[in-house]
Amino acid sequence: MDALDVLNQEHRQIQHVLDVLAHSVERGRRGEFVSASLFLRAANFFRTYVDGSHHAKEMVLFQTMLVHRLPLSPGLLSQVTGEHGAGSEQALTLQRAAEVTLREGVDPRAMLDAADTYLQLQRGHTTAEETQVFPLARRLLPTAVLERMRTRFARIEASHGPMSEAVEALERAFAPARPTRSGLLGSVRSF
Repeated sequence: MDALDVLNQEHRQIQHVLDVLAHSVERGRRGEFVSASLFLRAANFFRTYVDGSHHAKEMVLFQTMLVHRLPLSPGLLSQVTGEHGAGSEQALTLQRAAEVTLREGVDPRAMLDAADTYLQLQRGHTTAEETQVFPLARRLLPTAVLERMRTRFARIEASHGPMSEAVEALERAFAPARPTRSGLLGSVRSF
């Protein structure tokens, strides 16, 4: 697995959390109960693993691409790095809205709106990286460079812990029950 494989795998893990959050937003918009704890834990995941770990790894990629003079459009680089900053701000907004909803039991609309804003940004951001940035790096960066980047990624991950474990913990805490072997539904958990 090279550096780009790591980033793609992390995108899948982030997408899983985004899907759980989107499902909860939909339920909240229908007037169903939604757990502010989920939104708070998702915001903490975004701040710790997406901002702190994943984006740090992507910055290593972008810097490497610039050093190797890959024909990365300055507009594209500005776009994706700007989206990193916007995502950090939106994750903080989501965290604050979830804290208020949890602490004060207020109408969750502000929390749902903050989650929606974050969801929209991340989906477009991931698409830009996977369709434009990563393929260019895959084509033009030597294998040895990708391996050195992977080593740097491991050091970044060591300071935050594995993203996969955080995703599994969120899923265990908030995923709806799965059908049992007998085909009957287990107890349903609220998001």
